[in-house]
Amino acid sequence: MIDDLAYLTPQDVADLLQVHARTVQRWALTDPSCPATRLGPKVIRFERQALERWLARKQPRAAQRAAQAPPTAA
Repeated sequence: MIDDLAYLTPQDVADLLQVHARTVQRWALTDPSCPATRLGPKVIRFERQALERWLARKQPRAAQRAAQAPPTAA
């Protein structure tokens, strides 16, 4: 059923990503690149396609550290 929705609640996103809904809400509040739409002081929705693009741009932390590390001489 979630696959059919164009807009997702923080709980929908949390279920998809297997995290707590408060984690999703924190991302919406603290990460300016997070594709959250605020519809009032407490209502947050995520447009599915924008969320999928945002997630595709994210890298695991290990990959980020490897990309930032200087190359090692062999």
